Amino acid sequence: MLNKNTHLQGLLLLIIFLSVAFSHAQIRKKTTLNSHWKFHKGVLNPDFSKNIEGEIVNLPHTWNNKDVLNDHKPGHYRGEGWYSKIISLFPDLNEKSYFLQFEGVGQVAEVFVNGHKAGSHVGGYTGFTLNITPFLKADNNILHIKVDNAHNPDIPPLSADFTFFGGIYRDVFLIETSKTHFNLSDNGSTGLFISTPNVKGNSSEIQLKGSFISESKNKLEIQLKVLDAQRKTVLSTIKRLKSNTGLNTFEIKSKLTEVNLWSPDNPYLYTAEISIIKDGNILDEENIRFGFRSFYFHPENGFFLNGSHLKLIGANRHQDYYGDGVALSDDVHRHDLKILKDMGANFIRLAHYPQDPAVLEAADELGLLVWQETPLVNEVTLSEAHDNNAETILIEMIRQYYNHPSIILWGYMNEIYWAHRFLDENVVDAHTEATVKLAKRLENVVRNEDPTRYTVMALHHYPLYETSGLGDIPQVVGWNLYHGWYYDNFEDLGKFLDEEHKKHPERIHILSEFGSGSDQRLHSLKPERFDFTMEGQKAMIESYLTQIMERNYLAGATYWNLVDFNSEKRVDTKPHWNQKGLLSSKRVPKDPYYLFQATLLKEPFIKIAETNWQHRVGVSDTTPFLSPVDIYTNQKTVQLEANGKLLEEKIVKNNKVTFNVPLSIGENQLLAISNNISDYITINFRNIPVLLKEQYNIDISINAGSNHSFFDEKGANVWVEDQPYRPESWGYIGGEQLYVGKKIGTKEKILTIDSFIPLYQTIREGIEAYRFDVEDGWYEVELLFVEPFPKSRRFVGNDVSPSHLGGKRIFDVLINNQPWLQNLDLLKDYGYNYPLREKTKIKVTEGKGLSISFKAIKGKPIVSGVKLRSLN
Repeated sequence: MLNKNTHLQGLLLLIIFLSVAFSHAQIRKKTTLNSHWKFHKGVLNPDFSKNIEGEIVNLPHTWNNKDVLNDHKPGHYRGEGWYSKIISLFPDLNEKSYFLQFEGVGQVAEVFVNGHKAGSHVGGYTGFTLNITPFLKADNNILHIKVDNAHNPDIPPLSADFTFFGGIYRDVFLIETSKTHFNLSDNGSTGLFISTPNVKGNSSEIQLKGSFISESKNKLEIQLKVLDAQRKTVLSTIKRLKSNTGLNTFEIKSKLTEVNLWSPDNPYLYTAEISIIKDGNILDEENIRFGFRSFYFHPENGFFLNGSHLKLIGANRHQDYYGDGVALSDDVHRHDLKILKDMGANFIRLAHYPQDPAVLEAADELGLLVWQETPLVNEVTLSEAHDNNAETILIEMIRQYYNHPSIILWGYMNEIYWAHRFLDENVVDAHTEATVKLAKRLENVVRNEDPTRYTVMALHHYPLYETSGLGDIPQVVGWNLYHGWYYDNFEDLGKFLDEEHKKHPERIHILSEFGSGSDQRLHSLKPERFDFTMEGQKAMIESYLTQIMERNYLAGATYWNLVDFNSEKRVDTKPHWNQKGLLSSKRVPKDPYYLFQATLLKEPFIKIAETNWQHRVGVSDTTPFLSPVDIYTNQKTVQLEANGKLLEEKIVKNNKVTFNVPLSIGENQLLAISNNISDYITINFRNIPVLLKEQYNIDISINAGSNHSFFDEKGANVWVEDQPYRPESWGYIGGEQLYVGKKIGTKEKILTIDSFIPLYQTIREGIEAYRFDVEDGWYEVELLFVEPFPKSRRFVGNDVSPSHLGGKRIFDVLINNQPWLQNLDLLKDYGYNYPLREKTKIKVTEGKGLSISFKAIKGKPIVSGVKLRSLN
């Protein structure tokens, strides 16, 4: 028989259990509202009593995921879109409060609940939370969201080299709380802010500041409980207070010893459980992950984390994906940061706007230090509304992301004088003064909001930052530099940085952007500026990384960009994309990614860095054909086997070694070996003979006017770089490579086509003939032409060719003196940037070979591609 004490113990346990169960029944609930929305693109005057007529979509959603691709239509839609959804809550409105939380809407949102306007938000990259309780009914409720991504001169960004997508493109949550709850109306934040000042050794202070809404005057407790990664409680403290009705604030300070410090090598996270308690019942609770770390910058020695020097190396990141736009799942965001971490990086710049909360969570978990910035890019508007919006967005960013230990820098301007070149000279001074004034205002905002982190601004290669004093305002200066791509040579990077360090020895410098565009289809043994070859990108990064690592005062560097990203107005070899990524827009690595791994990874690494050039064509009368093969590694020496034959062992310099590899026709198996690691690749090789006599299977595709080859992925065909004619061989006679704006070829978008754009962009101008000393027989001749827009334009706002009457360039094309294409006026008959592709058959007789002649009538004849194929 149980004794009396046992009964009392059992009863006590039951009371405790029921008490805990009851108290936790009051804790907030949070769930997504992402599924089954009705959507209408365009202006609408909706009936707020029912769902709108439209397609069914799921969030995240953007209406620009397709029209920013190469759809051959001008521009992309920037305007209104409407969403609606019925939610069945059956809420106890007397006991609960309900909130809608939006992580990101591009770029202006108005929220209606049962026809009542619940609130609005300006800015496409920060979240916001609205209390919808006053507008709810106890049964079905209907939501209408008006979204607008039209240009607004009072809302940053005004212009930029990325696409301003529209839509509810991040998660939406419904939050249920008790009437007394933490302040969800504090600029989209949790209303709770944790800092860890005075980290010394393994000890640290912890400080919690926050606010909450109280239903009435009450005696309450705020409990702070800190749990380590194993869910062990390492701190529990309670602050007792008397609340007022409405908004209340509080602060808790404590100290911890023997903490695990957060770092890239050990991204150790603690969890703070923060509760509002009344009479033993938890009214509201929030969990926040955070870390203990200390850091500082030094103008001569760079960056220090937890007392140790750390060179900050990583990349910038934009938030879009091919075909999806910016409407990405959390998994995609996390995967991007995992790719960066796997590269060996310890640093990321989230450019040029605050990104999805999942990105910052991943940075915390993976150990990536973060530069987070607002979308104040290129220019400002001289208006109070613009400046107020810029300040509000900055405050929202800081408060929403305050608790992430990964963040070390708050940025608020990027290349803000970029658009000065387009201003009338009468307003330049006014814009400059307004920009400096706004920068000082925003600098003070950051320092007041968060004195624990550094301020930063990204400048570009422009003297006004110096003369206006703008570069003296932030605590850290970031430089966006493109020596050897847009201007100068690679080695001028170090010269520029050294000069800036000499002029401003008190400044902290970061190389915030560097990079070159690349197209995996383009290859050259002699790359040149702005040719978009993979070898050009490799050469730039090889040079830059060496210069970066040599300079101790340079706190860090972030490559531009981790991935190819959408920029709707861009042209180049892949229109609508900025192609400087280390990965494609579908996250396929380009070879320079492996150089970063070889430079940054601590574990042994080796990679044959020719994954983008596995289809090669040589021009030779002898095989095997010697072709260069790059290997990136962090080892001291490398051996290479080609088709089972060991070539030699080479010493590695600056994480790179190059072998001249004998390639045979067909598949070539290459194996790189160093110590106990290896890498393997297959290279397919085809040969074009130099001498054409006694050759009866001719197939030559020429990328006219180029310094590089072009690989047609769909046809598995390589168009080789141009070469001059010599007897018994083949090539061009006369003419020169066309340069527009000191860049090889045109970088204009070639209209109506997708796959062959870079093939048309290189042009031989003033061409007299292409000569092929082939045997007699039947041949197919194919020519490619385009009349390029005569100026160099990086951005083009539409797909319409400027009208022109023609008469600028007229010529005939003859084959073996027989007329083929006559009075060819590309501009008159087709227009700027429209392609012309023609082919014909010709019979070669009497041992005369084949000559394609270009006879000028007016101006200089041009051609972009020449293809000859034997039909014998």
